[in-house]
Amino acid sequence: MKKTIINKGAKLVVLPTTQFKTLHIAIDFSTLAEAKSISARALVSYLTAVSSAKYKNQQAVAKKTIDLYGAQYQTDVFRIGQMHHVRYTFQMPAPTYLSDESQLLKDAFDFLQEMIFNPLVENNAFDEETFLNEQKSLINELVSIKDDKNQYAIAKLRELTYDSPGMQMAAIGNKEDVAQLTSSEVYKAYIDMLHHNMMNIVVLGDVDHVQVSQILNEWPIVAHQDEKSVEPFYRQSAKQQPKELVDYQIDINQAMLTMAYQIDVAPFDNQRFAILVMNSLLGGTPLSKLFMNVREKESLAYSIYSRWQQDTGFLTIFAGLDSEKVSQADGMIKTQIKALQLGDFDHKTLEAVKQSLINDYLSRHDSPLSQIEVTFSQLLTAHETSEQKWIERINAVTAQEVQQVAQMLSFQSRYILLPEV
Repeated sequence: MKKTIINKGAKLVVLPTTQFKTLHIAIDFSTLAEAKSISARALVSYLTAVSSAKYKNQQAVAKKTIDLYGAQYQTDVFRIGQMHHVRYTFQMPAPTYLSDESQLLKDAFDFLQEMIFNPLVENNAFDEETFLNEQKSLINELVSIKDDKNQYAIAKLRELTYDSPGMQMAAIGNKEDVAQLTSSEVYKAYIDMLHHNMMNIVVLGDVDHVQVSQILNEWPIVAHQDEKSVEPFYRQSAKQQPKELVDYQIDINQAMLTMAYQIDVAPFDNQRFAILVMNSLLGGTPLSKLFMNVREKESLAYSIYSRWQQDTGFLTIFAGLDSEKVSQADGMIKTQIKALQLGDFDHKTLEAVKQSLINDYLSRHDSPLSQIEVTFSQLLTAHETSEQKWIERINAVTAQEVQQVAQMLSFQSRYILLPEV
């Protein structure tokens, strides 16, 4: 049974299970996404991935994970709603299947404690050589975004769509900002993360919550006495005049057509279930109108799909296509949206996409990472919908409700990336 424990400034959720022969530990630091701190936080994740005071380089870190039966240790940054997250993840064979079970569990947590709380620093700054190497690595990753036309188009659409600078910026930062950072500035951002971020910990595997809690009692977790409750979901006022931009790039053959629509619905309003179904009918499944009509029937796109983001309230559409077909595809997409708004879809397809949504939802139980992600979402939002209620809500969605939420779509932005002639 899931067990939630408050430990100093952190929330710990233990998910005991024998379903998997692995132990998963995930530790998340989250705060309001602000443009001035995102780049530094991204660099913190890079630095704490490759070294610590005890394991002074990437080779030493790798050797230790090999000693822990080939454990996998990773760091990552991402955004959910208006919250920016730095996450540490660790996976190893479940200690219950190995000798010296209790010591291995302790060793796993000791390794994470070392990597998170004991970085390689000197005089209140990260080790300069390590810092310069990781700064260069992060800049290279940011530069490479332009080489991936899909990522680049999505990034440009995000800049057009959102009003908040913290939402406009990529979760891994901005290359100009990263280049100007110093090791002492990034160390300051690291200390701020430990002292002021919401800290959530999820442990999944054949483990006992009491034992895990006792181990974490030894961690130097900072009590978050000044922590302020922040609404994790992002919402902004609809633009009366949509933003549009056409861009050109050399060395690409395929165009990208992207657009964003806003749906003014509160994060946990019951209409969210109708929106999920509507998105599946529009472009979220192979049965959708965009896939069946724009891609298959009219051959206007190589790839096309839609995605609804409950955490921001936006439905986005992405299409990869030939540049001469952009205008026609754009009109065809509007036609498919209009069809949904008029209720032009059959009962059989409606029921099929609902079943597809339910099947995808149930498949999460077969993935430890999905279970962990759901748990983090519940911790972040303090909201939980039972499996039974979720399935009932999806099954109860009517054609009229789908039509109603489709009529709420408000066009907000369009970004088109074309090959330079």
